[in-house]
Amino acid sequence: MLVEIRTLNIKNQGYKRNISLDKMYVNTNSVVSITDYDGASDFLLREQSEYSREKFSLLKLSEGGEISNLIALGSAEQLFREFNSTSAGKVILNG
Repeated sequence: MLVEIRTLNIKNQGYKRNISLDKMYVNTNSVVSITDYDGASDFLLREQSEYSREKFSLLKLSEGGEISNLIALGSAEQLFREFNSTSAGKVILNG
């Protein structure tokens, strides 16, 4: 199941950084872990970004045997709930 998330995108242009949130779709089956990431908020506060008051999480995704990291908008709990609420298909109980 694909879920829409917003990822933090930082482009370094030497003398300044452009910070934006990009839309991305993630397959919930490829998510390895979700943890709260306070380092993003600290960095954004130093950069005086409009996103400095937001909560961010570090998503670890399995991509063909390799693990990649994404910084996503929202706390780990919020993202976990979002991922679980979209998997409304058939579920094996006590299996």
